[in-house]
Amino acid sequence: MKKYLILLLSVSIFTSCHTETNENISVQKTWHHQTRELRYHPEGNEFVIINGEKRFNRALYGTNTGFRVEAGDLPEFGLYMTRYGGTLKLGLANNDTSIWLIDAENIKMTYGAGAIKYSIIDSILKDGKLELELLALQEADGMILKVNSNNIPEDVKLVWTFGGATGKRFSREGDLGADPESNFYLKAENCINNDIYLNEGAFNLYYSKGRETPKNAKPNNDEINNNKLITRKRIAGIVTTNSSLKIGDAHHLETPNELLNSKESDAPVVVGSLEFNHSTENYFMLYNPDTGVPATHKSMQSLYTKTDKIREKIANKFWMNTPDKYLNAAGAQLATAADAIWDNESYFMHGAVAWRMPLPGWRGAYAADWLGNHDRAKAHFRGYFAAQYTDPKSGPVVADPKTHLSRNKEEKGTSIFTSGYISRNPNKQSKPHHYDMNLVFINQLLWHFKWTGDTDFLKESWPVIERHLEWEKRNFDPDNDGLYNAYAAIWASDALQYSGGAVTHASAYNYSANKQAAELAKLIDENPAPYQKEAEKILKAINKRLWLENKGTYAEYQDLLGKKLVHPTPALWTIYHAIDEGISNPFQAYQATKYVDNNIPHIPVYTNDKTQENLYTLSTSNWMPYTWSINNVAMAEVLHTALAYWKSGRNNEAFKLMKGTMYDYMYMGSSPGNFGQLSHFDAFRGELYRDFADPVGVASRAFVEGLFGVKADIINKKIEITPGWPKDWQFAIMKTQDIGIDYKQNKNTDVYNITTNFKTDISLELILKVRREKIENVSVNGKKVEWQNKEDAVGQPQILIKTPIDSIFDIQITWSGADFSSPKSKYTVTPDEIIKIPFNKAKIVNLFNPQDVFSTIEKHTNDIQLKLKSSTGNKTLFVQLEQGKYKWWQPIQLNIISAIQIIKKEKGIENDFQIAVKNNTHKLINGTIEINQYQEKININNNSLSKNIKIPNNNLLPGTNLVNIKTKDIQYQKTYLNWNVKPNTNTVFETINLKNYYNDRIVNIFEEQYFSPRSPYPTLSIPVQGIGDWCSYKEHEEIDDSGLMTKARKDNQIVSPQGIPFNILGEPTDNIIFTSQWDNYPESVNIPLQGKAKHVYLLMAGSAHHMQTRMINGIVTVNYIDGSSDKLELISPENWWPIEQDYYQDDFAFDTGKPQPPRLYLKTGEWHMDSYEVLKKNGTNKIEGGAAQLLDLPLNNQKELKSLILETYSNDLVVGLMGATLVR
Repeated sequence: MKKYLILLLSVSIFTSCHTETNENISVQKTWHHQTRELRYHPEGNEFVIINGEKRFNRALYGTNTGFRVEAGDLPEFGLYMTRYGGTLKLGLANNDTSIWLIDAENIKMTYGAGAIKYSIIDSILKDGKLELELLALQEADGMILKVNSNNIPEDVKLVWTFGGATGKRFSREGDLGADPESNFYLKAENCINNDIYLNEGAFNLYYSKGRETPKNAKPNNDEINNNKLITRKRIAGIVTTNSSLKIGDAHHLETPNELLNSKESDAPVVVGSLEFNHSTENYFMLYNPDTGVPATHKSMQSLYTKTDKIREKIANKFWMNTPDKYLNAAGAQLATAADAIWDNESYFMHGAVAWRMPLPGWRGAYAADWLGNHDRAKAHFRGYFAAQYTDPKSGPVVADPKTHLSRNKEEKGTSIFTSGYISRNPNKQSKPHHYDMNLVFINQLLWHFKWTGDTDFLKESWPVIERHLEWEKRNFDPDNDGLYNAYAAIWASDALQYSGGAVTHASAYNYSANKQAAELAKLIDENPAPYQKEAEKILKAINKRLWLENKGTYAEYQDLLGKKLVHPTPALWTIYHAIDEGISNPFQAYQATKYVDNNIPHIPVYTNDKTQENLYTLSTSNWMPYTWSINNVAMAEVLHTALAYWKSGRNNEAFKLMKGTMYDYMYMGSSPGNFGQLSHFDAFRGELYRDFADPVGVASRAFVEGLFGVKADIINKKIEITPGWPKDWQFAIMKTQDIGIDYKQNKNTDVYNITTNFKTDISLELILKVRREKIENVSVNGKKVEWQNKEDAVGQPQILIKTPIDSIFDIQITWSGADFSSPKSKYTVTPDEIIKIPFNKAKIVNLFNPQDVFSTIEKHTNDIQLKLKSSTGNKTLFVQLEQGKYKWWQPIQLNIISAIQIIKKEKGIENDFQIAVKNNTHKLINGTIEINQYQEKININNNSLSKNIKIPNNNLLPGTNLVNIKTKDIQYQKTYLNWNVKPNTNTVFETINLKNYYNDRIVNIFEEQYFSPRSPYPTLSIPVQGIGDWCSYKEHEEIDDSGLMTKARKDNQIVSPQGIPFNILGEPTDNIIFTSQWDNYPESVNIPLQGKAKHVYLLMAGSAHHMQTRMINGIVTVNYIDGSSDKLELISPENWWPIEQDYYQDDFAFDTGKPQPPRLYLKTGEWHMDSYEVLKKNGTNKIEGGAAQLLDLPLNNQKELKSLILETYSNDLVVGLMGATLVR
């Protein structure tokens, strides 16, 4: 992590932890104050850059193997023959001077669907131009380069050199963000072990051992003369016949002329020069002759043409044309990327470059069916049918001590690795692996039948499906409650561990699988009843336990153990899976996407192109602290969310998400047209990988199923099309191998020409958002048809048009009347307010109040008047409206904000502090503000900000101060938090002696001790040391309290910078009260109190974990004699910080929402009020030796105290109290 945080320091600005306000957190307009440029721009379906600066940043693929050609903004080319295979460097020279092409004055690079072109202008060329066109070979591992000259002076020649092959494997195969581009630079040290043999117009370069030769391969003359060459890998080069050919010295690469004049050395390279013949094209080819038929000089032109046609055929498997030139070019790369993740062994890979390995359960394979490559899909599925275990039928649950009990033992015969489990490698049963690859794989298989209607293959697949469903039920719903645990089942799984809990996304997948199995069973005379019953059971359980009605979203999961808490802050994967797998009704889907709007961090995609505004991307969650896969900015996750928005009818937001994502990766990113894994906006990892399988598979769905709205159901001989493009588009065209859509808008008439190429004719259901107030006519293939109103439509009226069975559909809709406009639906209000909502022409039919927003209602024909309840937050209610022949549900968005807000101002002169009060109500506030002993009259107009209110320092306490605003009608109470305050000199502190309650020493918090309770079922869990995750099960942080003891040794006391004393033992003994849901410590500890106090300060330390984020981790309760109490809820990351690190904050993906509490560094005994300076110094947010934190709670000084109770609420954590001090 340290290396990434060092990078972050150069781009991030951190706000001071102690100057934030409670309710007025500023949001930067640009991410880390960066405005990115559009590096590439579209020309037709191609990406263009002028004078780019990057090399080896665009891969060209050919043979569906790990081979690729690395090209990029600049014309220099590297070969990766599944290992580094050398670099081709080009230059220009005349008698006086020479340059390498990458240094030319003007370089235009054009990339389009597997081909790269360069147009080069330089003073050495005078008025001439050099043009290059590069392709990866399709029938052998290699590249072919076409060179064209235009008006180039006769004394100028092209200089080229090739060499440097090492056979070295780069850490991530040389991919973006993981390996430096310099790996592909031509370097003398890489040439030392190259052996070069020249022939007429050709050469062979031999490098590392490990050559794999095809059967019946015959050695060439060089290999006959030196049989050691037979075991060495080989690159063959064929160059244009008018090029010279020699061996030069790689130590002389400064200029082309210097290299041309060099002689062979211990670092040989092939060197040549070409005199331009303007009447002919020149070709260069580099390839591995063991992978394909050898070429000749005469065949290079025809080979280039053939290669380009194959490339075009691949690219044209998906084609689109819309008014948006940026999306057109992005879509044009889709089929090429889908081909790149396919392996010639007949299965999809995890990535085209990095992680090019088989893993059956990720989303790349969706690309096959959505783009019409059904034979590839079937081959992929069959390969993994053979990988499914068929025995034993079951096995014992065994947590693995080697992984600190975080995983199940990866041994065949243990519970997970039994009949039904699909292993990671195709065509065989391979050893156990730590992912549940079944869920996504089976989901893709079931969708395959929707796309093909192939009942013969369904019969072949049925035993695999049956075993899978039995396996999922046996392992992940062993208590038969209808809710399923997730065992590393999705892309983000690398730190997800649900400890046997009930998980929304896993339950959604199992619902979908059982529901579809029930439908498919009927077609092949199997019994559907068990699967239908299970699907119904799952859905009922989800809606009862995991749908959070008052929040309008799904829980991430519910704990199996402890207090069985519901985790109320889902990540993106929970929302999009719920919608995609069909567990959401239209109301739930809409509310769940609004949860994303209001709770998931949005990162604006600002560019130097001012015409493109309001684009954004999303982080995958708002969880903290950071660890890999938990809070990232990932293309597949954002596009899957966009697809969920389309499925929820929220086309505009879906489109902005998709376009923002394409801008981010393909135009602003390092690689043109890239389907990357992570974004530049990922604060920890940055831009990462190219043409990763998950983004390719999900993008296929987002384009076909989202933007163009195609949902196949060929098993039932029908398809559904719900267009998702912007309403102002005048045309939209898309073609796959299955379907063509040609939409044109002609004033009042919309025309849809739809052609299908399935193996059977189908019926079509076209679902449209209404465009005008009336519909004059609807026709299908020239015949008038009736349209139907979709009464479950949310957000805007929709109509349904059904067609007879056919393969070609000409659908025309003629509209009339004014453009349809929805009524106003967004309001900012305050609790208990009465609000009137008008609906213009629409009549009110019904109301649906799922989030219990209002208490009373007055309903009229065209408006409603609501009395709101007292809760705050973003809320949704639905009003069913009727206008003409349309009927739909209109969502009403209420942003219910506090009636007043306390706004922190800068510190004033004369040691006082300043605040302002924001009146958010529609009424005048005329009354008194009271803060401790300080009072002042205030008069604040409605929806206005008060004047600055100066509060003398001696009227404040450090930390939290209660602010009371009183009028004759109502009283508001808020808090003002400020740790810069120094207490009044007459403040009386009384430390509480906790010595008799201490039950451990703080340094032991991460010892290997947390063995129970743990789930008795197969699951992933936190390691026994109480830190890390199932991937990082050896993680350990050393806690060192030596500095604390040194500071406390004199008086057994330490004092905070605010002057608050705490009793702390200055010797190596127990010094903390730990509580936990683990059996090691009590769940709660009760400490008697007496007398009266107005405040309590707490020195606390403990663990925090991303799986317990944004919820109550613990509670400090102060009880009074009269039975009342005050509580301090410890919520990560707001006020509960992990002992081993500070939270990284950037006000985007990482935002605690509250000021940082003061931190006491245990190893040094120093206090820190702001993590930024330490982060800047150390390059990491980890704290050497750990840190405690200072918290506080205002008390009622009119009441007698009874006790202080410390309680740990969440599982997996330890909450500790080191010191407590009362203010009397």
